[in-house]
Amino acid sequence: MLALLEQFLDGLPAPSVSATSITERPLALGNWRGMERRGSFATAALKGGRIDAAVRFQFFAPTLEAADDAVTTLQARLLAASDALFIAGFLRLTAEETSLAEHVAATNTWRKTATYRVLYEYHYQDQDGAESIIARIPIHSDLEEPGLQRETTVVTDALIRWDNEAAPALEVAATTGARTQITGLAVLAYLPAEWTGSSVTVARLDRRATGAPTVYASLAAFHAAVTDPVSPDRHAQVTFPSVAALLAAFETVGDPIELGDWDEDGVPDLYQPGALAFNPPLQLKTSDDLFQITYSEPAFDAQSVVYLRVEGVVN
Repeated sequence: MLALLEQFLDGLPAPSVSATSITERPLALGNWRGMERRGSFATAALKGGRIDAAVRFQFFAPTLEAADDAVTTLQARLLAASDALFIAGFLRLTAEETSLAEHVAATNTWRKTATYRVLYEYHYQDQDGAESIIARIPIHSDLEEPGLQRETTVVTDALIRWDNEAAPALEVAATTGARTQITGLAVLAYLPAEWTGSSVTVARLDRRATGAPTVYASLAAFHAAVTDPVSPDRHAQVTFPSVAALLAAFETVGDPIELGDWDEDGVPDLYQPGALAFNPPLQLKTSDDLFQITYSEPAFDAQSVVYLRVEGVVN
């Protein structure tokens, strides 16, 4: 806050600015402003606070007139920058008191101060202690049964997590009476340096097909084939040589975010969000149509984490 105000002192005689009183005010319940999305992931909690403070500007000038001029110049600068100051977080900046110029015999200068009442709002991001994103929710039935005797159902969205414990397939299918348009993919990934991973296959499948899917050499060729407006290939796939190669097809979306410490090195892990658009969208028209992304191994062989989400519209 004070650093922002110091810029208005350039060229004035021996200036300084200090806070003579500070009171912290809440911004909202829990200082919570909302959530910020990185790609399609709501991952960053937006928080903030307010500071109610008295701020004193002080000048030492060689003459009384120069001291008066310094305060007048400061007031004019602050008034001219009122809109910019509001955007920077100064919700209120009100002149409260201006002292009479005082002669300082020891330095043979004139001292003058101007005190302002400030209400300043600051913003920051917080993960609220989140260690990961919820990708699967296990639901237990037969609660009276102990341990493994219970029936368990795992509820998932069009989102999957791959790590060194498991890398299950991500599958999205059309439902009876409703078509699904897949408009793209979203990713949130933490990969250690030098680790690339094994191969990943992206497929658009027809459950009724008896033969193997058509293999395409690139994502562009695969996309063009399965979205062909005249004769789309309903049973096709493309394989990336590694996880890193798959992620290279994504466009970076926003800054990395801190989320947990999966590799337990004492440093928060930085996850990079990304997006991959399918234009035109992939069409899943019947319940036999399936979009699938699979990893070639049961799990990663390094402490890496990848969240993959299918973006789509059901109509």
